[in-house]
Amino acid sequence: LAVVVEEGPTSGTVSATHLPVERLFGMQTLHSLNILGHVLFGTAALLVGGIALLARKGPGRHARFGRYFLGALTVVVATAGIGIMFFRSNPFLLMLTLLGGYVGYSGYRTTRLRERPASPADALVAVVTLAAGGVYLVLGGQSGGNWSPAVVYPTLSGLVLVAGYDLLKRFLLFERLRTWWLYEHIYKMTSAYNAIVSAFAGTVFPNHHPYSQILPTVFFMGLIAYFIGRQARKARLKKKNEPIPPVTEMPPSGNALFG
Repeated sequence: LAVVVEEGPTSGTVSATHLPVERLFGMQTLHSLNILGHVLFGTAALLVGGIALLARKGPGRHARFGRYFLGALTVVVATAGIGIMFFRSNPFLLMLTLLGGYVGYSGYRTTRLRERPASPADALVAVVTLAAGGVYLVLGGQSGGNWSPAVVYPTLSGLVLVAGYDLLKRFLLFERLRTWWLYEHIYKMTSAYNAIVSAFAGTVFPNHHPYSQILPTVFFMGLIAYFIGRQARKARLKKKNEPIPPVTEMPPSGNALFG
C-alpha cells in the first residue's frame, strides 16, 4: 500500500505504514461505512424494485414501491459516486452509476411531466451526464486497467440512447413524441433496475466476467420489449373499443334560414 504525499518538501510516494494510524483508520472507516451503505441500500433496491416490477401497474403498490426503489437508488448512486471519486475507480461501476442514476431520474420525471415538455434543468442533467460519460470514456480508455469494452461500450451506448432521446424530444420532436411517456417510463425504470441487478451480479460473480454483467442486460431488454408490447396492445384495444361519438345534425343551409 502506498500513499502520495503532496505537502512540503517530503512530496512523493511513501509507505502507508509511515502515516499516522488515525489517518489510515479514518479513511478506512469512511470507506467501510460507504461500502456498508452501498450494500444495504443496493439490497433494498433489489427487493423493493422487484416488487414494483411485478406489482400491478398503476396507483397503489406499484407506485409506492417504485418510490421506495427511487429512494434506495439515490443512495446507491451517491455512495457509488463517493467510492469512485475517493477510493477506487472502476469503469464498469462508473458507467452503471451514470446509467442507473440518469434513467432512474428521467423515468421518474416522465411520470411527473407526462405530456408536458421537459424543463431546462432536465436538459442540463442530460447534457452533464453525457459529458461525464464521454470524458471518462476518453480517460479510462487511455489509462487501461479494469476496462472491458464488451461491458463499458454497451453500457455507455445505453446512456447515450436514453439521454440523447430525451434531448431530441425536448428540442425537436416533442409534439410527435409527447404521448410516448408511458413507454419511456417502462424502458427507463426497468433499465434502472437492470443496472442494479447487473452491478450485483458483476460484484458477486467476478470470476464470470463479462457474462455475469451482460446476461442480466439481455434478460431485461427482452422484458422491456414484452412490457412495451403489452402496453401497446392494451392501448390499441382501448382505442378500438372506444364508443363512436354520435353524429350531430348539420344546421340548415343559409338559403333555408332566410327562406
